[in-house]
Amino acid sequence: MKNTASKLKRLAFPAAAVLLFAGLTFFAGDAAQAAREGLELSLRTAVPALFPFFVAGALLTGSGLVDSIGRVLTRPMHALYGLGGSGAVALVLGLSGGYPVGAQAVCDLYRGGAASKDEAERLVGFCNNSGPAFIIGVAGVAVCGSARTGVCLYIIHALAAFITGIAMTTPPGKDPPPPRKAPPMRRAPKNPAAVFLSAVQDSFGTCLTVTAFITFFSVLLALLRRTGVLLLLGAAGAPALSLLGFPAGTADAAAAGVLELTNGLAQLPALALPRHLLLPLCAFLLGFGGLSVHCQTLSILQQAGLSPRRHFAGKTLHGAVSAALAVIWCCLAPQTVPVFAPGGVGAAAPAASLAGYGLLALVVFAVLTRSAGRHAAFRYPARTAQKKRPR
Repeated sequence: MKNTASKLKRLAFPAAAVLLFAGLTFFAGDAAQAAREGLELSLRTAVPALFPFFVAGALLTGSGLVDSIGRVLTRPMHALYGLGGSGAVALVLGLSGGYPVGAQAVCDLYRGGAASKDEAERLVGFCNNSGPAFIIGVAGVAVCGSARTGVCLYIIHALAAFITGIAMTTPPGKDPPPPRKAPPMRRAPKNPAAVFLSAVQDSFGTCLTVTAFITFFSVLLALLRRTGVLLLLGAAGAPALSLLGFPAGTADAAAAGVLELTNGLAQLPALALPRHLLLPLCAFLLGFGGLSVHCQTLSILQQAGLSPRRHFAGKTLHGAVSAALAVIWCCLAPQTVPVFAPGGVGAAAPAASLAGYGLLALVVFAVLTRSAGRHAAFRYPARTAQKKRPR
């Protein structure tokens, strides 16, 4: 059995390459059109939004300003995640710049000496997130028909990132937080011009990598649709979605979103999903990010010598927590979506569907509560022991 499995693994990659080549040959017109659309999407949306944040993150690290920020935020970052204060820079950049700005910021911290390898790999599990411009403009306005709903989705996304970080990082040590002094990192270069030039050049190279993956996944999605493979992937996930009350056509859009986030979100308005289904699905896709984002992040992490294992686990948990928070929001604030939202968005949630989502929320928060309890149990006994020590 082991020999058979190893042979299948060796044959899987060549077989996938042959199938891709065959698809590009038989559906060359569709592939070329998808490549043009992917390049247009990158140049009009991704690159203008990401490039300034890539440069800003590199300048923050190269200028030595991370040193001061790390000293100020050492205690809260240590109390929440057991990490140094400089990690807050990556978290803020990730929540403001969008995918994959957070991953690039973590790599800049690691290269600059502001974070160890273990700290950087833990940071990337919850610091690489979608930005407010994308969530409000695409998920809020284009999909849900409301900028206010986009703001709520962004708040959910950010809160889920904080919770995911608590769940994935190890508890702080029994010792009190470290004193406010600069973490060990390299000194700022003496020549600011060299820092600026390097930041711009490296950031442009990263944008080219992002553009390449967006274009490739646009072509891949076109081939999967043309050959019917995307329908098969959707059919595989349809039973689970139907248990939560989703109509049959939702599985295709969800499968597309798992592969490439923007394409999946673009298919949701045509489904006219009710609000209690649309918002959790949007929240999950935004939290997970899609395999295209994972590949972009993998490329960035490999260049820095960091493992992507915690990133994939973190984004999967981030998507689940986001969906659970969106379910709770739908139950607590049923009138937050305006009446001009896409058809059916303001509909009331059936009791059975809410029960299924409620079960999802309970399971997710049970795991997180256990993690939070582990953090507390790790901290508080140390304080008690200190009180009992003889003076």
